[in-house]
Amino acid sequence: MTTLRNSIEEKVEILKRRLTKFEKARIIGLRALELSLGAPPLIPIDQDGGRMSTIEIAKREVEKKALPLIIGRRMPDNTYVYIPLSELEVED
Repeated sequence: MTTLRNSIEEKVEILKRRLTKFEKARIIGLRALELSLGAPPLIPIDQDGGRMSTIEIAKREVEKKALPLIIGRRMPDNTYVYIPLSELEVED
């Protein structure tokens, strides 16, 4: 008998383990907004390197997988699979 956990793991194996450009753009935009509203950065910022924009900080946080986010992807049968950002490959 297939349990719910096994079913979810099978669906995750079908999905690409790569962050899509659409997911990346949305995450960067949302995180840049949070930073502009005063949220503290989750990575060290170079103080002597001048000022960095919130978008640059958000890009670096995504590249280093420092954000504790879970990506929800809809499957063809209208169910969702949730994958932590730390388990996805992030390309430039």
